[in-house]
Amino acid sequence: MKKNTTLIIIVLTTILGIALIVGVSYLANKKTPEELAFEKAIEDASIEGMIEEFEIEGREHVQPGTDVEGYKTNPPTSGTHWSEAQTWGKYDEEVPDGAAVHALEHGGIWISYNEISDEMLKVLEEIQSENSGSVVLSPRRKNDSDIVIASWGRTMRLSEAEVNKAVIQKYINTYKNDSPEKLAR
Repeated sequence: MKKNTTLIIIVLTTILGIALIVGVSYLANKKTPEELAFEKAIEDASIEGMIEEFEIEGREHVQPGTDVEGYKTNPPTSGTHWSEAQTWGKYDEEVPDGAAVHALEHGGIWISYNEISDEMLKVLEEIQSENSGSVVLSPRRKNDSDIVIASWGRTMRLSEAEVNKAVIQKYINTYKNDSPEKLAR
């Protein structure tokens, strides 16, 4: 009788443990209505006709600090670049083009901006934070658009009025790791 009671306790404890793990996992992965709506907005977003594609200019590495010039795109999306990639993150100062291009070669996305409002900067910071393993966000005075989203061999240019988080996220989802080295997360 004691063996049966022990066996029942073990079985019930195991079932309870599994149920607890499944329940916690379900609750941890349950999405809010806002998250579900944003996922739908990304799915419905179109970037067709918004992307500029460029010929790859090479991927030679040079010493960090080297002044790399002669890029054919603004901002650069490929070409000779520093041997050390820019770390993913948000920067208040401009990042060197040569370091940013290496981040693009690693599959990352570079969101650069020029003279935008504080409110718009907050939107871009949210996007970077939500994609912290793949996005570099920095100001860039040489930009010829308010905001440029760049990946390896591609850009999407936006004015402040055109910014839509779902469209930018669609670009990130589409072009992250579409590069020689797929290291972005």
